Amino acid sequence: MKKLMKSIFVLSALSVGFLSSCTKDETDSTKESLAPSVVINGGIGKTTISANTDSFLLDIQVTADTDRKIKSVYITRAISGGATDPIVNKTYNDAAVILKHYDLVKGVLTIDDGDKMTYSVKVTDDKDKVTTATFEVTINSVSVSEQILLGAPSNTTNEYRFFGVANSFARYRAGATGTELARSNSDKIDFLYFYNSAGSVGNALYSPNYNFSAGTGWATEVSSWTTKKETVYLLTDLSLSAFDGLTTKTFFDELDALTWTSAIDRMPNLEASQVLAYKRGDGKRGFILVAATAANATTGVLTVKVKAEL
Repeated sequence: MKKLMKSIFVLSALSVGFLSSCTKDETDSTKESLAPSVVINGGIGKTTISANTDSFLLDIQVTADTDRKIKSVYITRAISGGATDPIVNKTYNDAAVILKHYDLVKGVLTIDDGDKMTYSVKVTDDKDKVTTATFEVTINSVSVSEQILLGAPSNTTNEYRFFGVANSFARYRAGATGTELARSNSDKIDFLYFYNSAGSVGNALYSPNYNFSAGTGWATEVSSWTTKKETVYLLTDLSLSAFDGLTTKTFFDELDALTWTSAIDRMPNLEASQVLAYKRGDGKRGFILVAATAANATTGVLTVKVKAEL
């Protein structure tokens, strides 16, 4: 009787083990796989570029679920709600895919500031599971200032003498006391203004790294700066109305037509309605409209407006 009971117990244990094994195998074999994962440009979701950019990189990383393979990657592009254009359609048989696509921009796409390009990446695995991810690119090429007022060197009502493109064309003061000091923000300054009644200088814009003679102009001031950026100027034949009418395309067309070999680091004798072109050390360019000039060094104010490449 004891032998019989022992045999029954062993058979029961084996039966339970067998059923458990079958249940586990069946669960594993019928487990639903997940759709592929897709990451575009590190997952940031959106960015801003200039219409003057040569190409835009889509850095796409795709991973299939366990025991699955990526079958295809399909990419489309739509500009500001317009037609959707296919730009990439590739097939694979890999568990993971890294795809880098350079989408040509300059001279190829018809885009303007404010436009948005939406890239859609559709990924399909070998079980026809689909994941779609999108990336948005805003076109922002040119920054336009309001009127920028700069005081002549002895003007105590307007103490701003310098400015840059950064921080919405922020202006800065000379000296060691007070706020908005140039010496604390020299890395943001692209333009220096000085009025000099001696010689043929008058109202003049300078490069921050201009070599002032000792004791003249801003020589003492800039000696305290940790950064002295480079800016060079050209006098153009653009009129005030032409400056105002520059679109994104014509802005770059005008700049691209310029020859910079004759550019100078000080533009003296500024006159109202002149339009200057400038180029910074980093290659960024733009135009400066001289709206009004100072009549003297004590109460005078130079007024300019800027269109700057971003």
